[in-house]
Amino acid sequence: MKRSRKVVSVPISTIKVLNSRDRNRARFKELVRSIGALGLKRPITVSKRGGAYDLACGEGRLEAFTVLKQTNIPTILTEASVEDCILMSLIENIARRRHSPVELVNEIGRLAKQYTAADIAAKLDVSPDYVRGITYLLKHGEERLVSAVERGIIPPTLAVQIAKAKTTKLQGALLEAYVSEHHTSHQIAKMRKLVEQRHRGAMKEQYADEQINSAALVRAYRQEVGRQQLVSRKADLAHGRLTFIVNALKKLLSERMFASLLRQESLDKLPLPVLRRISSVEKS
Repeated sequence: MKRSRKVVSVPISTIKVLNSRDRNRARFKELVRSIGALGLKRPITVSKRGGAYDLACGEGRLEAFTVLKQTNIPTILTEASVEDCILMSLIENIARRRHSPVELVNEIGRLAKQYTAADIAAKLDVSPDYVRGITYLLKHGEERLVSAVERGIIPPTLAVQIAKAKTTKLQGALLEAYVSEHHTSHQIAKMRKLVEQRHRGAMKEQYADEQINSAALVRAYRQEVGRQQLVSRKADLAHGRLTFIVNALKKLLSERMFASLLRQESLDKLPLPVLRRISSVEKS
């Protein structure tokens, strides 16, 4: 389907509404008042069919122009089949109203067969990550997690991380860890990866499936976070010491007497890595 952004004026009498819907009369009156006072801010979208046009988006604006006794209306022409025009109209209607999680999931599943995640997100006013998450769950048959998303128990991004777990027991433990401990999707993903890494490693027997539960996951995660923090602190300490040594050596080498003493003892030739380090300190 190709769309041109060029706006053209089209006779209202030549436009056919393919998917008409009922509308809130109060909102429609406000739309008529707004267009009458300010003009049309957003052209409607139509597809040319012979000497006439099929309406894709903008039925309310079209009706408002009719009420205002206009004969022509600004339009954007698109090359679309009748089916695509109906679908575009349906998407516009869906996007305009609040939908329940169940409706949203169902619509995403249906639209994913024809549209990209970015297109669906733009039409339904949700994030692309949300669309990708729901699509992934539906594609992999994760009805239990889809149900949890529909009921608002977990967000789609978290559901995807849980769905990637190798076993249903690990999925259950991750879900329980989120519900009881309120961990983020990022933390849940780390828990899953940690368990799977340990399963592949030498400690496989210690972390067998039957020992997986939310408490064990949280404990393992906190231990891993503590280990990484300790490694980071040690790295910072080593870096600080190295910086001190390099600066001290640079200071000593700038002293003539010390440099002469090194030459007398044939110690004036420093290793290349040390020289590079001193040179980088001088430049900074």
